[in-house]
Amino acid sequence: MTDALDAFHADDLERGIASVDELLHVLGLSREVIDFDKISYDTGLTVERVRGLLAGEEAGTEDLSQTFQRRLVFLRETRRKPNGKKYTLDEIGQGAGISKGQVGFLLNGQRMPGLAGVSKLERFFAVQPGFFTATDRQALRRALQPIHEQLTHLALLKGQGITRLAMRSGASGEDSKLDRELRAALTVALAEPEGDGEDPELRELTEEIRALPTKSRRRIFPVLRGLLGLARPEEEKPARPSAAEV
Repeated sequence: MTDALDAFHADDLERGIASVDELLHVLGLSREVIDFDKISYDTGLTVERVRGLLAGEEAGTEDLSQTFQRRLVFLRETRRKPNGKKYTLDEIGQGAGISKGQVGFLLNGQRMPGLAGVSKLERFFAVQPGFFTATDRQALRRALQPIHEQLTHLALLKGQGITRLAMRSGASGEDSKLDRELRAALTVALAEPEGDGEDPELRELTEEIRALPTKSRRRIFPVLRGLLGLARPEEEKPARPSAAEV
């Protein structure tokens, strides 16, 4: 098996897709374990668009102002207040430090903000930098990276012979199909050994983790603790600030 993780060092969607597909094949899984709704939520792309790009659909071209306007509308629809209502133009303006009128122009596609305005809106809606400016291909490639990492973790836990690992981040907190697969693998790997002998899967898992560089071991421990419900208080993510606090 090739070192699929290296695929994400190149800005190439096709290589990233091939890397994920290779891991799925090794694990005996299909693309249907991927949470397409979450990818859509994280990128602003429709589920149909995501599936199309994964199938090799041409990305096409779109003016940056059109992309910005489409994704801003998407964020207002999907990132709502705790009561389920949309943020008003005034609330968005106050939270992002721009005028209510400017927000209206942006939502209608009549204006395109500068880089500072883009950054303020990304912080207000708590999305990654580049959410508004990434192409569809770039957005999907970035969304595939944590999925690739989850699959890599899962392959390690299931003892699929992946030894050249560079664990970079933990699994998502969402209860996705991949998360359930991870928990199931952990349950097997960390179960009490039967009889007097040591569980070979537990021994293999221990040896795999010990073989990792120190930095990688430190990064995987929070993943294991989190999946087992043992996350430390200081590792918990802070709650998203309200519009008035941004």
